[in-house]
Amino acid sequence: MNRTALIERLSELAEPSYRSFQLKLQVSNGEVYGVRTPALQRLAKQIAPTQDIPLFLELLHSDSLSYEETIILYKLFGLISLTEEERLAYLPALLPYNISWATNDCLASEMKWIRKNRDFYYPYFNELLTHQAPYDKRLGVVTLMIFYLEPATIEEVLQKISHVESDHYYVMMALAWAYASAYCKDKEKTLPYLHPGILAEKVRKKAIQKCIESRLVSDKDKKRLKVLRQAP
Repeated sequence: MNRTALIERLSELAEPSYRSFQLKLQVSNGEVYGVRTPALQRLAKQIAPTQDIPLFLELLHSDSLSYEETIILYKLFGLISLTEEERLAYLPALLPYNISWATNDCLASEMKWIRKNRDFYYPYFNELLTHQAPYDKRLGVVTLMIFYLEPATIEEVLQKISHVESDHYYVMMALAWAYASAYCKDKEKTLPYLHPGILAEKVRKKAIQKCIESRLVSDKDKKRLKVLRQAP
């Protein structure tokens, strides 16, 4: 399959009503066909064993991509056979297509191979936290949240992301999400960050709200968090 054939397939799978729904969610500021995520997942899995690198490279070197093409690109990145060094080398070239919360979180979640060699990729995602582009920052935060809130690295991750500065809505929401996820994994290490003075107040309060909404947090802790949320 080449890009032309991929676009034809996406057009066949597109649902106008779902496209309207996605546009409201602001999944992309580019072209959106309206293909549901399960269909994109099946398509990527069909392509990966037979097409491997060629379609991936064709998409990667395109001037612009639709939302669905970007999702296929990111899913192929997670599925195709590459060396650790090749993956790391391709990552910067993938960033220009990361233009929304949806593309961002797709790329972060597809890199499941990070779990096999966390130390190798760790410096790269830490470095993303210092980028000016908001979705580079969000990719760093979300990837660290997914793969590095582990006993060996959780304290360092919490400390590093506490220094991320941004007034971009989706960066702040990623930070809140990360601290809420960390609280569910290690309450004692995370709780100090939820007191006033360390995080931006919007991030702090949103992180607490996410904890309160979580089924992984006890009712007793939720009561304490509600009090902490009001702390001056």
